[in-house]
Amino acid sequence: MRRTVGMLGLIMLSTSLAKEVQVEEVSVTATRTERKTEDVPASVSVVGKEKLEQRPMLNLYDALQGIPGVNITTRNQGYDTRLIIRGAGLKATYGVREIMVLLNGVPITDPDSLTRLDFVDTSLIERVEVVKGPNSTLWGVNSAGGVINVITRSPFERKGGFIKLSLGDYNTQNHNLYYSTPLGKGFYIGFNASRRQTDNSWRSHNKFWTNQITLQPSYMFEDGSAWENYISYTKASLELPGSLVVDPKRKIDQWSEFKRTGNVPQTADPWRHMGRYSEILFMSSKLDKTLENFQIIPVIYINHWQHYHPVTGRINDANTWIYGLDFQTNYRHSLGVLTGGFTVRHDDQNTDYFKYRNIKVVGGRIVSTLSDSRGELLERQNQKTTLAGVFLQESIQRGRWIVDIGARLDRVKFDISGYKWGDYSFSKGNYVSCPDPSIDNCFSYSREKTYTAVSPRIGVVYKLSPVIHLYGNISTGATTPSSSELSSNPNLKLSKVINYEVGLKARHSRFSLDTALYLMQVKDEVVRVIQPDGYTQFTNAGKTEKKGLEISGSYRLFDGLDVGVSFAYSDYKFKDFSEIVGSTNVSRNGNRLPYIPMHQYSLFASYTHSSGFRFRVQTDTWGEYYMDNANTEKYGGYDFLTSISVGYAKKNFDVALMVDNLFNKKYAVEVTKDTSGVKRYTPGPPRTFLVRVSYSF
Repeated sequence: MRRTVGMLGLIMLSTSLAKEVQVEEVSVTATRTERKTEDVPASVSVVGKEKLEQRPMLNLYDALQGIPGVNITTRNQGYDTRLIIRGAGLKATYGVREIMVLLNGVPITDPDSLTRLDFVDTSLIERVEVVKGPNSTLWGVNSAGGVINVITRSPFERKGGFIKLSLGDYNTQNHNLYYSTPLGKGFYIGFNASRRQTDNSWRSHNKFWTNQITLQPSYMFEDGSAWENYISYTKASLELPGSLVVDPKRKIDQWSEFKRTGNVPQTADPWRHMGRYSEILFMSSKLDKTLENFQIIPVIYINHWQHYHPVTGRINDANTWIYGLDFQTNYRHSLGVLTGGFTVRHDDQNTDYFKYRNIKVVGGRIVSTLSDSRGELLERQNQKTTLAGVFLQESIQRGRWIVDIGARLDRVKFDISGYKWGDYSFSKGNYVSCPDPSIDNCFSYSREKTYTAVSPRIGVVYKLSPVIHLYGNISTGATTPSSSELSSNPNLKLSKVINYEVGLKARHSRFSLDTALYLMQVKDEVVRVIQPDGYTQFTNAGKTEKKGLEISGSYRLFDGLDVGVSFAYSDYKFKDFSEIVGSTNVSRNGNRLPYIPMHQYSLFASYTHSSGFRFRVQTDTWGEYYMDNANTEKYGGYDFLTSISVGYAKKNFDVALMVDNLFNKKYAVEVTKDTSGVKRYTPGPPRTFLVRVSYSF
């Protein structure tokens, strides 16, 4: 009886609130069709223009920090962003894995699940949509963690542009010129040029810069259909400082020294000149055409990516071509929308691996690199990865109900071949030549691997009232190992996940609320095992289980002032997993996954006045987590990492001051512990500020 009365009260309250104007927030990512977020049977977060304009936007961290279920960090404000959604992406040593990333709806994730973010121009971003949980039904294999769609300014919006000049400490700069204009009947073009850089001298070997140019020649048909083209060129340089080491056996404790004095010592790891220096040309062409009840959306894209990448043990010099075709059609009928299509992507990468030329050797082991110059050739490798998939989803809307039912079939083929003359031996601490028993695949090698994944999904939305919507879904996903992981362990299996999720969404002119409760069961998840000297091995865990609760909401206290909170509870455990420690296989059953805190929350307040004054403050707390799979020790995380933004806009001018890490906390963005007990800390940035002046024309 009490439940019935309570439910009736909730319905009456939501109905009365609905008399006011509701706030409509639209997503095109979750269902591949435009739909209000409260009508999507999945957890969706949208970061809009208002927040983006109050952040430095040096990388995606500025946009996504504070979203529940999203763990995102940056160590030097460059494009080295580490991104994890509901535990997916945890295995990544660099780049983004297990998460599909789109640029204006165009996939930029490679067929083997790797996403590089260096060619995403953050100065162009208009909004970001985040769909959490497996969405392989529509976006394919390797989106088991979720989908992120980065949406840039459209050249169709208006004629004109702006200039933004930003300066900060540590020689930080973020400059941007944008202009769009019609060129004739239906023809439009957008142009964007940007420069981002920072010296980050609070750590040695920590500089970052990027230059980017983007053209968007596009055409608008008389019936509203559009042909959009995107051409971008990027040249980027990113230095990667090593972690700080705590090794009681060698009496090294760099982290405590950093915390006590702020004088960051040189990393004790030998690899002191790691980095990623890239040059990228990206092109995409998308047609959105409506023919009576049919909408067709063919997309083609090409990505040419070159990088010089000094890493642990050796230097990678890669040349990569990626080709893609994505075709989607929507048929609107009396019951709803039928969506179907196919995807084909091909990755052709040629990589040469070199020794470090300048090194210091003591007792036969490399103790330090002296530069990032390449030495003798160690290996030459060719990797070809091809993905093909087809998908179909029926969306039915009847009365208060929305039902999505769909399935997808994907097939991914890896073809890896090469020749080795030598390699870096972790056991010997130096380079060795073929033949040598410590080197796998000496001389020539060739391997093929094919994975097939079927991903069904069902989602339901029930409109309890005009304000409150309930949803649930049972969704599946799959993730292939990356080509680099297969190179180290060719026996890796396809990882499969099934997700059970329910939630509530409320939308009103004064408040919004999103809740999600989920259970994810993962089979054969690829896990990284950190061996002595920082050597990373990859293996499959038999089973992992991920339970979580996510809450996010905002409330308008009065006109112009919004406050909000987000919270994530993440209980992730190994159910069937053993890792090799030395020569022994040790069970980790029942242990928690490392790095992911059980509790994470964020608070914000944002104020905008009609005079042009604005203010935003956000504070984030990252709870404690285990450093290793063995759960031997926890890192305490950090509390109330705070950023503020103060700005004033008058006519065509806009001035803003942005400060990150306001209280100058000394914290780590990541702490790991290898199987020998050595701990490695990656420090987070100190307090930084940026002043931006903008002029619109």
